[in-house]
Amino acid sequence: MLRTFIFDEPKSNWIEEDHLLLLHDICAILDEEKSKIYIWNGPKSSKERFKKGYNQVKELLSNYPDEEFQIVQLEKEVPSKIQNHIDSMLESVKNKDENLLKFSRVATLRVYFIFSICVIIIPIISFLNLSSSLLWSFSDGNYQISSKFFEIWIKLSTNLIFSTLFLFIINIIVGIVERENQVILFSVTGLILCSGLTLYLNQGIFLFLFQGGSTLTNYFISQKDIIIFLLLSLITILIFEIPNIYKFISFLKTYKKFIF
Repeated sequence: MLRTFIFDEPKSNWIEEDHLLLLHDICAILDEEKSKIYIWNGPKSSKERFKKGYNQVKELLSNYPDEEFQIVQLEKEVPSKIQNHIDSMLESVKNKDENLLKFSRVATLRVYFIFSICVIIIPIISFLNLSSSLLWSFSDGNYQISSKFFEIWIKLSTNLIFSTLFLFIINIIVGIVERENQVILFSVTGLILCSGLTLYLNQGIFLFLFQGGSTLTNYFISQKDIIIFLLLSLITILIFEIPNIYKFISFLKTYKKFIF
């Protein structure tokens, strides 16, 4: 009987796995019949990680002096039984789209996970803030707002979109490190659109043509202008949000077990 264990480097322990093996994994295959432990180093793993996992196996075995297991490092010559076992666990990976298998580092997996959540949530908060304009005082087809509140309202959304811009830069770096083309493409798109939206929102009071009756302390803005403004902002946000939400969901389905 063969049992397979995946090396979890952050926790520095081995986790038993029955079905899935990724190209960046280091695994130990226990052959109880022959009293052998085969150590496999995935093609996307590193020698440093392999050495750390190999030494830990030796350390674990030293705690069981009565057990006589032989440690075998799998290199060019691999027993057919072991090779078939590895191939069967890799099969589900081989059948998937290649772009889902690019991530090979736990650190970049977690960085992309955290920053992608922020990239999705922050623009939504920004748009909800902009949409609060629909709750302003309304009369004769115009919305009324004080100049002080208007400044706070527009600056909050501007700063939120501006912060999203930097989050996309981090994701671009992650995409380059992992050679993940979709992450790079969607993040560059988000970066460009966030830059444009930031410049657009940064116009402040020049975003609208104030209606008659406006003063230095109170603004009257037509309902039509507010609706057009919100639609333009929403369309811009959706253009980069939808692809990034799609990518995040597919990423989560593939790598969920390695993130938590």
